[in-house]
Amino acid sequence: MRLTFHSTLLGVILLLLSMMALGPARQLYDEQQHIRNDERQLAAGDAETRQLVGRLQAMRDPNHLELLARQELGYVRPGEVSYVIVHPQPAATKAPKVKPKTSSWWQRAWSHVRHPW
Repeated sequence: MRLTFHSTLLGVILLLLSMMALGPARQLYDEQQHIRNDERQLAAGDAETRQLVGRLQAMRDPNHLELLARQELGYVRPGEVSYVIVHPQPAATKAPKVKPKTSSWWQRAWSHVRHPW
């Protein structure tokens, strides 16, 4: 099969068009990736918003507030007696004494020469 001028010209034109379309196609792909990332972040933010709204609604309930005050802050009603259980702390173990390194007089002198301060 012999290549004619018109078929070569058509091939060159198609090659140039495909090369010209490659840049915008890559940009479109990058933008779609960016949109997907933004949608994921938005969904995570929506989930956090729902959780915080639920906590806010729970804080408006007086029974829930009383429960939190009792558990977290140790509040009691008038007439009630509060007991605090203190667990004994384990005795602190003494670190074994480390024998100081003994060095000869010339090692001490040399260390002062190398590090005068």
